[in-house]
Amino acid sequence: MSHPWETGDFVPDTPAAVAANGAGRRVAAGWAAIDAGTVAEIRGRVAERLEHDGPFTAFANSPQGRARAARHVEDEVSGWVRRQAERGVPPPTVETERALTRAVMAGLSGLGPLEQLLARDDVENIHIHGCDRVFLELADGLLQRWPHPVAESDEALVEMLTSVFAHQGQTSREFSRAHPLGNLRLPGGGPLGARLGALIEVVDRPRVAIRRHRLSHTTLDDLVEHRTLDETLAQFLAAAVRAGCNILVTGGPSAGKTTTLRALCHAIPATQHVITVEDDYELGLHIDTDLDLVTPMEARLANAEGVGEITLDDLLKQALRQSPHRVIVGEVRGGEITAMLRGLGNGAAGGMCTLHARSAGVAFDRIASLGMLGTPPLSVEAASAWTASAIDLIVHVVKVDDTDAAGRPHRRRFVTEVLEVGPVGDAGRPDATRLYSRPLPGTGAAPVFAPTSELAARVAAAGFEPTRLATVWEAQ
Repeated sequence: MSHPWETGDFVPDTPAAVAANGAGRRVAAGWAAIDAGTVAEIRGRVAERLEHDGPFTAFANSPQGRARAARHVEDEVSGWVRRQAERGVPPPTVETERALTRAVMAGLSGLGPLEQLLARDDVENIHIHGCDRVFLELADGLLQRWPHPVAESDEALVEMLTSVFAHQGQTSREFSRAHPLGNLRLPGGGPLGARLGALIEVVDRPRVAIRRHRLSHTTLDDLVEHRTLDETLAQFLAAAVRAGCNILVTGGPSAGKTTTLRALCHAIPATQHVITVEDDYELGLHIDTDLDLVTPMEARLANAEGVGEITLDDLLKQALRQSPHRVIVGEVRGGEITAMLRGLGNGAAGGMCTLHARSAGVAFDRIASLGMLGTPPLSVEAASAWTASAIDLIVHVVKVDDTDAAGRPHRRRFVTEVLEVGPVGDAGRPDATRLYSRPLPGTGAAPVFAPTSELAARVAAAGFEPTRLATVWEAQ
């Protein structure tokens, strides 16, 4: 079985192709001259040149390395074209040359046809259920079946994944029958890369889920434009960030927590030292932001020998020794919640984090549950006390999938709740004032209650005049 990029079955979506054939379709256009042998030959030549430059796998782990590899590929493809011409073969089209270049780069990365899918801006998630069952979850919520296999067989798919885990991550990792679960950040898919999760042995066929970090630059103004929140709420949250409020962003899977957190971070004063702590680089504040001082920290799994692991807990403890103005945690999922609460409550104002939760109010129970996973475990009472002292606001986001007037899939994301966190109350958990809430299903949040005088004074000092909402608050 040949891959589509080897046989001419499709070309990447171009404006002309999309206009003629419809978005998401592929058409044959001059790829027939490219076969597996040609790709393998050029890939081998490039690999030799890369080995001469330095470690062959280094190109996948840095922009400089990939740029060097791309130059070598272009040189070798040009040489192949010249050799074809010397044999009397008609010159290929420009698109064929580009296709060959992409195929060789994909072969070098070890991702093969996945490289083509990662390059599509409209793809949000890639689901692979065996070599020949591939589904694309698009940005508008549409689930699209990809008609081409990503490997010749399930065994070939596992071999490809084994190579990816060995060469693409920060450290070489084993992915095998003995280690059938794997997670990895891929360099492709945009400035922030993509996150890959893979399973074998514990499932019927190899299963792979790849999440592309599509939105590398998002501001609160962008969220207003997409109706995730209204302008007044955006300005209130921006003032809260400037005022140094500690903010927790909650929501379900793919609800837009990281995007919302990234937008909030754009309101941080440019002169402050910001440390980001993440499992995988998703925020990208060190890549695309107006902040001058950003220290990005990324957790690291153990290598194939089981050594070298660096956890979020390790990074959070180190972050507090780096003299930060703010510590931003991408997401907490376990016992590192205790280090996160310590970090937000240690006096360094303006920390932010994301957390999986069904609603803003449920976040208190989630924090208490995760605290019990810490070392040593954090009691429910202690978790409540730490939460009350460490967090000022909880912002909850939801994802809504429906259809537009024409019946086409339509995915929307809303901020539906904003809570002000108060001291521990009689119930033994933090009191909360609901500042914003969603009045109707499928809508964003609207103001409900006034903030405490302390919070009102803080946001006023940061440029947001609370009297703008006085008519709403006074009506309560």
